[in-house]
Amino acid sequence: MNPGTTQNVARHHSLRRRLLLGILLPVALFIGFNTWSLYRQTLASLNTAYDRTLLASAKSISEQLDVKGFDDAAQLRAIVPYSALEAFEADNQSQMFYRVSTLSGEMVSGFEDLPVWRGSIPDKPPYAALVDFYDDQFRDRDVRVAVLLQPVASSQGRAMAVIQVAETLEVRETLALQILWNTLLRQALLIAVIAFTVVLVVQRATRPVRQLSQQLQARREGDLSPIAAPTAPRELQPLVDATNEVMQRLRHLLRHQKRFVRDASHQLRTPLAVLKTQ
Repeated sequence: MNPGTTQNVARHHSLRRRLLLGILLPVALFIGFNTWSLYRQTLASLNTAYDRTLLASAKSISEQLDVKGFDDAAQLRAIVPYSALEAFEADNQSQMFYRVSTLSGEMVSGFEDLPVWRGSIPDKPPYAALVDFYDDQFRDRDVRVAVLLQPVASSQGRAMAVIQVAETLEVRETLALQILWNTLLRQALLIAVIAFTVVLVVQRATRPVRQLSQQLQARREGDLSPIAAPTAPRELQPLVDATNEVMQRLRHLLRHQKRFVRDASHQLRTPLAVLKTQ
């Protein structure tokens, strides 16, 4: 194979590769962005669902509170068995911790080493209760914390309790990763289907070009008759017309060359005869 043929084949393959990349690359980028966006939305939905569980556990703890005294003299009491939180733990994969304190941070019940809440209630909380959610670390583990400001009132007193409930993130992370892998698997399958479809479409779209090339290669040497391609798509019709025009010019050029050779041989015949006689 000569260098010209090799160069033509390389260009042919480059054209097909450009078509595939031009179609598949934007689709892959869009699917990647869509997967990332879907994962973020799923993670937000998971946080919303599990935050409700934290809020429910905080409200359950608030039912176990009692108070004596009013205002600065109020003394909160809490009797919260840990079994009250076990009902909210998901399949024993996560652990929950709680802390009940006063507004000033004074410990009442629960895990004393759980960091005291120093935040503020959002202006527009997602719930009617005075609740805040935030991420923190407890005992070198990432936790999600719900804070409930709960008024406590009885016939013997009135006070405000700060109830913190923290949950480790094993369940959330496991479920989020599972959803992510399932999403990636579906998106990869979608990309494979699109790639197969694109390859099939490109093959069928370039078939008229290959047929036209085979038709030209099958011609006899010196055949400059017009190309007949009635089934060629409209995009190839200008190329066919231009090729036919080039062939017509070549026919005229060959015809003039033959006429010139014939006239020249006729003009040279008489002098040659004279020279031969002499």
